[in-house]
Amino acid sequence: MNPILIGVSLFATLLSTITYLSTPGEILGKGPVYLIKDLAMPFIFLIVGFVMIPVYMRQRVTSAYELLEEKLGLGIRLLGAVMFVSLRLIWMSLLVYLTAKAITTMLNVGEEWIPYIVLGTGLVAIIYTSLGGLRAVVITDLIQTILLFGGALLVIATITYHLGGFGWFPTKWDQNWDTQPFFSFDPSTRVTYVGTFLSILVWYVATSCGDQVSVQRFMSTKDASASRKSLAVQLSVSVIVSLTLAMVGFALLGYFKEFPNEIPAGIDLKIDADKFFPHYIAYH
Repeated sequence: MNPILIGVSLFATLLSTITYLSTPGEILGKGPVYLIKDLAMPFIFLIVGFVMIPVYMRQRVTSAYELLEEKLGLGIRLLGAVMFVSLRLIWMSLLVYLTAKAITTMLNVGEEWIPYIVLGTGLVAIIYTSLGGLRAVVITDLIQTILLFGGALLVIATITYHLGGFGWFPTKWDQNWDTQPFFSFDPSTRVTYVGTFLSILVWYVATSCGDQVSVQRFMSTKDASASRKSLAVQLSVSVIVSLTLAMVGFALLGYFKEFPNEIPAGIDLKIDADKFFPHYIAYH
């Protein structure tokens, strides 16, 4: 399949509703340290693209766990497969539930609608996947990426229009933001620059190399070079969307500071930062 489409599909598949809705909140309430993660992308590309992808492409496996059987036996392969399926079932359940919860907020309906939204979402996904296979999944991933990215851009454009320009962009460290250290051994420290960098590096490498969701897509390309192109597209889109969502966070902070009367009762700009993005979408 087209490596560019596969790269976009990789990004969309691994971008969760949690990440999409929480990134602006993280920037709004805690500051831009989260963006340090984007500095890890070149290292991820080198490790995955030139160390792991050639291994998979030489073997031309269908499942990532075939290599476990070859090296360690059938029992270890089955253990890896069961762990993967269990992880993804829990992951999908959580994502569909949180998506339904966000939709009820945006539509201003009660939470009693959540089971119906979950059921409808699940049925639609099962039907198009069953009928179209991986190609249908890749195409819908592309549509999803366009919609998510377009929605973020629309929020930025709307706020810029209401504020009469880009005055929402911060020129100094906001009083709401945490002062976060470069590095710390203190386990009570919420986040550090080094910790942010290492966490995204380890997560991407582990997911790209050991998760069937990623390996399946790499294997749908014709060779290692095409797989690396897919990886490059995935990481590039990730950085672009990450920066865009950060701009959404900055814009939301500027907007609600300019119009504090629009902050819902009982919601704090710092403590409840995750709630402002879906709230803005629902009422603007």
